[in-house]
Amino acid sequence: MGKTTCAAIAACTAPGRTLLVTTDPASSLADVFGTRGGAAPTRVPGAGDLRAATVDAAAAFAHWLEPRRGLLTAIALRGTYLDDEDVGRLLKLSLPGIDEIIGLLAVVQLGRGYDRVVVDTAPTGHTLRLLIAPALLGRVAALLDTLQSHHRTIVSTLRGSYVSDGADALIAELERDGQELAALLRDRTASEIAWVTLPEPMALEETADALAALRDAGIPVARLIVNRVTPPLAGDCEWCDARRRFEARALAPLLRRFAGNDVQALPDLGIEPRGVPALRKAARELQPYRPPAASVPVRRRLRARIAGAAVDLPKLAEGSRWLLFGGKGGVGKSTCAAAASLELARTRSVLLLSTDPAHSLGDVFGVSLDDRPRSVDGAPSRLRVREIDAAAEFARLRRRYVDAVDETFARIARASGSEQSTFRDLIDLAPPGIDEVIAIAEVAEALAAAGAEHDLVVTDTAPTGHALRLLQTPAILREWTQALMTILRKYREIVGAGTLAELLVQLSRRVRALQEILADRARTRFLVVTRAAALPMQESKELIASLDRLGIAVAAVVVNALGGGDCRRCGAISKAESAQLARLRRSAGAAHRYAIIGAPAELPPPHGAPALAAWSTSWRRIA
Repeated sequence: MGKTTCAAIAACTAPGRTLLVTTDPASSLADVFGTRGGAAPTRVPGAGDLRAATVDAAAAFAHWLEPRRGLLTAIALRGTYLDDEDVGRLLKLSLPGIDEIIGLLAVVQLGRGYDRVVVDTAPTGHTLRLLIAPALLGRVAALLDTLQSHHRTIVSTLRGSYVSDGADALIAELERDGQELAALLRDRTASEIAWVTLPEPMALEETADALAALRDAGIPVARLIVNRVTPPLAGDCEWCDARRRFEARALAPLLRRFAGNDVQALPDLGIEPRGVPALRKAARELQPYRPPAASVPVRRRLRARIAGAAVDLPKLAEGSRWLLFGGKGGVGKSTCAAAASLELARTRSVLLLSTDPAHSLGDVFGVSLDDRPRSVDGAPSRLRVREIDAAAEFARLRRRYVDAVDETFARIARASGSEQSTFRDLIDLAPPGIDEVIAIAEVAEALAAAGAEHDLVVTDTAPTGHALRLLQTPAILREWTQALMTILRKYREIVGAGTLAELLVQLSRRVRALQEILADRARTRFLVVTRAAALPMQESKELIASLDRLGIAVAAVVVNALGGGDCRRCGAISKAESAQLARLRRSAGAAHRYAIIGAPAELPPPHGAPALAAWSTSWRRIA
């Protein structure tokens, strides 16, 4: 949606010493400035007192953990029957979600001494988790406090009193950091959150949901930036006129719907601003939003023309059981996944599901969706659509785990309550991302089973950085599951096995099935969705390289929203798109052999099953 560009514009024009930090795992910040920044703040040439840095949450967590590892180990040893080897294995796999929070703490640390800190965050779903997450530090502190309480009780019993030590200080530090972060985010005088959106119904719906979630968490959003608004131009262009009409109708309720927010608009500049001079020039275009005098409907549906052979989607997906769509936020991956699913469901039984925490499939189809597979009006009867509730999936697993622990300890008369509580709490030491992996592992297991209900699953993933985390986490989760099973084997005389062991074996089997099908290039294929612009294209190339390293086959790159009208402005955009497509063709080369598919721009954009199905027939194979 252009959040990185907007963050760079804000940083370039900020007074005083400014630090621009990105926490996006797939940030385009380096491409915006044309220079690569590292973990330490680096001066941005030509930008005065501006410096830029990249915070890697995993690296920040490792740096934070190293001096505290001994204390965390001591707490775990005091509160459980674990030994050094067990604790070391669990700590290596991280604490739940704490890596991203430590990344936020690292931003605060880096920002000391600067007049202003501008943060480029991850896309919507994971930004919401990050901003609401400081409360998680309090829950982690409470978990560690439960483990430490066993030690306090023993010491008090033996000595008659208890004196706090370094472990207690660490628990207090975690609780204090969580409270301070939460207070910082809620303080209007210290923090300002600017939300970037597009002048399109789907983007505005996602924005409304996000702002409501933040409001419920007590986090105010001060500013709303509507990016890529089509400017009024001299001359007669049906395409540009239709685009302005469409945007005007989408934005008509904006000021009423987001009352209380400072709403600004940044016009579509045709070519993305790159480098400090271009960013400063773009900053002068950022103006208070003024609604149009009237919002007249688009006279007729327009679709850009693309040269090339028609795309045979069934042939592209032939033999596969799982198709994953992914790419940079705002490129239209949900729309492309939905359109492809409609075409494929003409001949196959298809389950279309979303793993993006900020689900968009319901908005694409114009229907209400939830965690149960549902049919969609106007779609083939063989299609079912589901938006996965990862938190609910993990809550169900946690409940089954706790019940299994309780059942086991009910059979052991000599076990104490603290031992039972300790084994209950072990699931709360799960690695981050476990909720999403557990949800998707269920699907992978169903795909692997004979006589599966659906013979093809199409997945709309989260934007690039967190889609990659989802694909990388199964190996970590399986290692964590095996660590728990090792602990159970070592201490089976204390806790027994039974249902608890069965549950862990089942989870390990599911994760193994997920790993196997992801690595099976015949059954699983990834379609990268992008746009013919510099920043999305660069991120797509990096995504393809990461998928290659993971051993996941890339079947195609879908270049979305290609083409436009025939005015001077549309011609300049078309020329820039052609240059990006030429670069994409060169990068594909003989080593990758993936298809390059063009999906035409359409006004109004396709919405609902009939319009999406018609749009997919106009996709063209352009390389």
